[in-house]
Amino acid sequence: MSDNLYHVEKGKEYIVVDTPDLKLLSSMGVFEGVKIRKENIYKFGGPVSVSLATRKIAIGKEVAEKILVKEAV
Repeated sequence: MSDNLYHVEKGKEYIVVDTPDLKLLSSMGVFEGVKIRKENIYKFGGPVSVSLATRKIAIGKEVAEKILVKEAV
């Protein structure tokens, strides 16, 4: 079962299942099969902060809602 990145629980690791077709995401390292950790979600519809290997990035709400993830085991 997968859910979108914006609505999953923070502090856990997830595997990206599907992403919107945006070159910016792939250039930041967000693509199918990559493991990410949701660090924080900012209030009032703000971005989601995630960790990818050794770096942290912020992804806007509209894009984060289109990134499907499943919990890593």
